Amino acid sequence: MNKKNLKLIFLSILLLILILPSKTKASELPYNLSGHFLIQVENDGLAWYVDKKNTLRHRLGSEREIIEFLTKHGLGISNDNLAKIPIAVDERLVKIDSDGDGLDDRLERAIGTDPYNPDTDGDGYPDGVEIKNHYDPLGPGRLPIDFDFSASLAGQILLQVEDNGEAWYVNPKDNLRYFIAEPLELLKIIKYIGLGISNHNLEKIVDAQLINNYEKSITLNVGPQQRLSYFLDDIKVGSFPISAGKASTPTPKGQYHIINKHPQAWSPLGLWMPYWLGLGTGRFGIHELPFWPSGYREGENHLGIPVSNGCVRLGIGPAEFIYHWSNVGTPVYIY
Repeated sequence: MNKKNLKLIFLSILLLILILPSKTKASELPYNLSGHFLIQVENDGLAWYVDKKNTLRHRLGSEREIIEFLTKHGLGISNDNLAKIPIAVDERLVKIDSDGDGLDDRLERAIGTDPYNPDTDGDGYPDGVEIKNHYDPLGPGRLPIDFDFSASLAGQILLQVEDNGEAWYVNPKDNLRYFIAEPLELLKIIKYIGLGISNHNLEKIVDAQLINNYEKSITLNVGPQQRLSYFLDDIKVGSFPISAGKASTPTPKGQYHIINKHPQAWSPLGLWMPYWLGLGTGRFGIHELPFWPSGYREGENHLGIPVSNGCVRLGIGPAEFIYHWSNVGTPVYIY
């Protein structure tokens, strides 16, 4: 099979990738794709990254753009914490494997194994096999993998602050860390693990180059639409369904600012309100679907329906995102 046919097959596969279920609202697309690399299948495979912090997209077309991206979005991490994240072993990403153990020589140097010895610790198992099965290739026992910790860093670029600043990417699809040996190597990684996206869907994610001052604001439609929208520089970036106050206890309309934040506030009604953002005098606010001391949580089926006692409820995930995205003082317009 020639290279032209391979390319056509690859592009066909990408076009078949469905970014999100068809029922997903377009304005939720940026959040649902945050932390992912995207491949613009209708534009020669141009690569993008959707920022986890603000859901903007960043172009990765040149080495300069990639270096700036890694510098700006890299999160420092210690060696001990990095060791908790399982390493991706992917033969498609191997450039040189001098000892035939399934690991790229550059990856081996980064993790401390011998690129010229397939079994660094001499236990009878190749280094690649040990890493793939979460065993320590440098000695006895298993690696200190923490899958919950790895999942918490999904979609992040990590930089080893205790070594030479080696860069890694934690893929949200498998929570494995992929070694970025050099800037342009990232494009090869994206080729294999990126999500294909059409021009139409890509346009629903705001290009970071359109944002200058990063001035934040939030609007709440507490009428029939029941949606929270978040803005940067008056550009709508995305939105989520909400559940505002019911007719007998409506959410107050008007212009407000976030006056306080708390990761888990307590309501006088006797239930917990995670990711609290206080509004007005603090008697109402925005928060995640509340839950009772028994552990029962108000259902996702309430979103889109005004059923609260005046607060504005957000779903699990979006509430945490808006909590971290917003600041005390962020203007909130309720209509």
